[in-house]
Amino acid sequence: MYRMMRPVLLLFVLASLTLQGQHLTHREWLIQSFRDMRLAPAFGGRAKNAEQLASDSTFVAQMLAVNPDRHACAEHLLDLGFGLLREGDLVHAMYRFNHAYLMEPDNPRIRQAYGAFFVALDRPDEAAAEYKKGLSLDTANVPLMIDMASVCLGEYYKYKDDEPEKADRVLSTADILLKRAVALEPRNAVAGSKYAVSRLLRGSCADAWKWYRQSRALDPGSIEAGFPAVLQGRCPEGGPPDGTR
Repeated sequence: MYRMMRPVLLLFVLASLTLQGQHLTHREWLIQSFRDMRLAPAFGGRAKNAEQLASDSTFVAQMLAVNPDRHACAEHLLDLGFGLLREGDLVHAMYRFNHAYLMEPDNPRIRQAYGAFFVALDRPDEAAAEYKKGLSLDTANVPLMIDMASVCLGEYYKYKDDEPEKADRVLSTADILLKRAVALEPRNAVAGSKYAVSRLLRGSCADAWKWYRQSRALDPGSIEAGFPAVLQGRCPEGGPPDGTR
């Protein structure tokens, strides 16, 4: 029964991170980013020559001439980048993310953007590393917690059969992140719906039902269509007590 349910849960876990039309493979990115630092997060931390520094300064000045608010400029560029990422244009998405980095390098949403880029390349370890950097800038950033937890839940399914100890570690990380997310924003339906998943996988039926119902009431769209059946199958209402861990 559980093996039949796993694909449905996995689709639900990754739904908010799924991107369309990936126009760049990881190998292609490695080659291109080696040649062009604009394709590496935060320019790969590489030293820039005088011409590149002058180009950066000109870009920043042009942006500030339109809007003197650096944060607003960075957010605008991030929005453009996320739009490009959804369209599958990974190259220009990273260009916009790095332009945002020029405007406001300590904006934690930039690390969320870099993480989403690596999710699109199916590189969860690199994505998680970027999310961690973002959380180091803002320990109460709920969107970052949700995205990192989603990656961890996806990794749980990857390792569950062959590396159960590693699977349990990443599941524990996801559960901790989501617990903190719903504590900070108890009415965040996305956080709650994913916490319902992690609670289900940890064996806490009562919590899984609680957060499922609350998220459904707040936003029915936050619940993946197959999840209620999975929840009912593993945790029949009125069934045995929780095996909470």
